[in-house]
Amino acid sequence: MANYFSEHYTTTVGGTSVDAPRIKAPPGISHAKIHYKRGSVTVAAGVTDDEQCRFFPMKSGDRLINLFLSTPSLTGTTMTADCGLYTPDGGAVLDLDLFCAAATSPLDDLTVAVARVDLFTLAVLENEDRGKPLWENLAEGAGSDTTDPFLTYDVVITMNTETSVTVGAELILEAYYTSAGS
Repeated sequence: MANYFSEHYTTTVGGTSVDAPRIKAPPGISHAKIHYKRGSVTVAAGVTDDEQCRFFPMKSGDRLINLFLSTPSLTGTTMTADCGLYTPDGGAVLDLDLFCAAATSPLDDLTVAVARVDLFTLAVLENEDRGKPLWENLAEGAGSDTTDPFLTYDVVITMNTETSVTVGAELILEAYYTSAGS
């Protein structure tokens, strides 16, 4: 019979892996505090291709658990978007659709109201990626880091189709995460 241990244990004690003692687990997974961020962006009528909604910054070592989107329906023709990570302060894209791709509901048609849908696993990431540091999640997508670069990322929704939205609306993004330093 095999024994398996999480990162809360060391797997070898005197040549055996049975009854392994506890070790200090990485920050953010052992007795971590859950943090909450909420960002709201009001988009104007006539949203166009490549316009960005920047919601909030997060540290590369933050461990994202949930990323919820809520919005009323936007009136007009179908509008699609992607949700991913960018460098801060209006910077470049790191992974356009790390969290949710435009072909995936709910970002495949923002003319339909969205009530607190978790975007985390709607593109590249899977449930087993929850709670990993953002830089590791980014490495699952377009990133190539093998260690924490100690950077800040912006969580961004990018519109990717021209639309004739006639009325602006508020998009709300909520993040539940453990902090890189907790």
